[in-house]
Amino acid sequence: MKNILLILVFSFAQLNGQIKFKTNFTIPNKPLQLKELGKSTHNFYYKVKFSTDKKSPTKREAICLLQIGENISKFFEYNQLRQDSIIQKYDKKEILNAREVEEILNRRVAWSTEIIKFEEKLNVQDKFRDLYQYEETKPKFKWKVEEGSKIILNYSCNKATMEFGGRNYTAWYAKGIPINNGPYKFEGLPGLILEIYDSTLDFHFEAIAVDQTPLPIYVRNDKKIFVVSKEKFRSVQISYYENPGFFHGNAFGADGKELPKNSKKLPYNLIELE
Repeated sequence: MKNILLILVFSFAQLNGQIKFKTNFTIPNKPLQLKELGKSTHNFYYKVKFSTDKKSPTKREAICLLQIGENISKFFEYNQLRQDSIIQKYDKKEILNAREVEEILNRRVAWSTEIIKFEEKLNVQDKFRDLYQYEETKPKFKWKVEEGSKIILNYSCNKATMEFGGRNYTAWYAKGIPINNGPYKFEGLPGLILEIYDSTLDFHFEAIAVDQTPLPIYVRNDKKIFVVSKEKFRSVQISYYENPGFFHGNAFGADGKELPKNSKKLPYNLIELE
């Protein structure tokens, strides 16, 4: 593999805006509960553009990280790693002040899904109000190799297509990087997937950098994580967007009677449609 070390300079302030509290305050600290699974040997950075609303042309953007380790990998947003590092810095503090809270919140996370790939299975964690986790057998992608080539990160890439989760995808993979992996759940080609997008361009992953700095590959191990089946996770996920009132406590009228939990639907556009 080529030895490429690129220094990433991202303007997260421009991407997400900055939070600044006008008054000082303190809040109780909640240290992270993490389980380390190994170390990465290579880290691939992807620019991710994705649509969270089927009716809106506006796309959200995030920089995500694919950590490659020995028999394990992890795909998640780079800002989550930065945010976790800051939280760990204050791990022994019982109280956080406004400046410390600002420091944490200014690493906002747009891409909430974290995927850890083992040899035969996936561990998926996702957050929509609460943190959920499910496990599934790795998908079997039916790739079709197509004519075409392009250069990404100085690597010659070949083209392949397939259908997954109700979407049709085009991928560009590099045989010069002999790693069976890629962003999100994608894998199964004779080389690392450096770019992949669906036919509607609702989800677009493109590699922009790689380094070989060893980083811990870890999973959240909080007691409050809801461990469910994939089917249950999807049911709760759709329910959250369709009727968010059920997830935000009870509401009562002037007569003391509980009001119907039928708050307005939230826009959503799931990467896996089925």
